[in-house]
Amino acid sequence: MVLTCPACSAKLTIADENVPKDAVFKVTCPKCQEKIQVSTKREEGEAPLTLQAVPSASIAEEGASPSPADDDFVENRRLALVCLDHAQGQPTVTAALAALGYTMHVAASPGEGVEWLRKNRYEVMILHEEFGGSPDANIVLQTLQPMMMTFRRHMCVGLVGKQFRTFDRVAAFAQSVNFVVAERDLTKLKAIVNEAVSENDQFYRVFREALHEAGKL
Repeated sequence: MVLTCPACSAKLTIADENVPKDAVFKVTCPKCQEKIQVSTKREEGEAPLTLQAVPSASIAEEGASPSPADDDFVENRRLALVCLDHAQGQPTVTAALAALGYTMHVAASPGEGVEWLRKNRYEVMILHEEFGGSPDANIVLQTLQPMMMTFRRHMCVGLVGKQFRTFDRVAAFAQSVNFVVAERDLTKLKAIVNEAVSENDQFYRVFREALHEAGKL
């Protein structure tokens, strides 16, 4: 099935075997991140498929923030988790990640961020140190920090903060993240993420080769 996003006209391809029959579900447009409501319910005299774009703001107001499971219908996706609110630079972050080809889950609350982090495998995560309150009360970061490296090595985590110096390795190590970003540098996030992900992939490529040579992989 090929759908056209009513908001930006982007094409979305869904394998026919993944399309629920006689159901209503949502998918996220990989280009503009608009929520698209799709109905495969068919009544006599009606077309077999209808589309309705659901504005993200409306979803948030109704308290019906979509689950990451809604995005399972987007194939070949590269997932990113965004944990910043609008005042912390969320629009800039989502625009940069979209330009890099990521499909995003934007957490509306710290609790939602923790739930999604536990349920999904993300290639990139961008988190503000004050998401949901002060750095000391950041439950998303507190959940992330003790995670086992068998999980963490597949994800590149960037922590945004007002006092950070971008790519300060000491600060990143202290926070148990892959890289830190100064809030004032968010306009350069596309290049920053691209470099950070490349370095992370290179590091773990060497690590995997070492494990292979040692007979542990």
